[in-house]
Amino acid sequence: MKAFITLAVVCLVACALAGPVELTAEQKEKAKVHIQECVKQENTPEEDVVKFRNRDIENPSKAFKCLSTCFFERAGTLKNDELQDDVVIAKLGVLIGEEKAKAILEKCKGIKAEDRCETGFKTFQCFHAANAAF
Repeated sequence: MKAFITLAVVCLVACALAGPVELTAEQKEKAKVHIQECVKQENTPEEDVVKFRNRDIENPSKAFKCLSTCFFERAGTLKNDELQDDVVIAKLGVLIGEEKAKAILEKCKGIKAEDRCETGFKTFQCFHAANAAF
């Protein structure tokens, strides 16, 4: 379970930061399974799955937002619409450095929207924008 959460967080961060993170074949397979589980849970149309895999966040549908939120929840970075500081710093810090991870976390903490899908997606957008600013 811990390895699965690590993989999901790495995938989440890779998507949020739009940077290339080289995953092993095993990690890629686990990420695929993780996405498939969220697709079923959220009843996501194929076009939104393709957009998610391609990191195409322009004009997201509600289904796309719910898919990305499910992914973040399963990764352990988002729980009850709240960022999990320790998980974010531990996983993001490895990729971009702890200080930068803490700065991004502080910028993106506390985002709330009208529902869980909007909250998760707005958090994702914040991570993406915050990383571009550094």
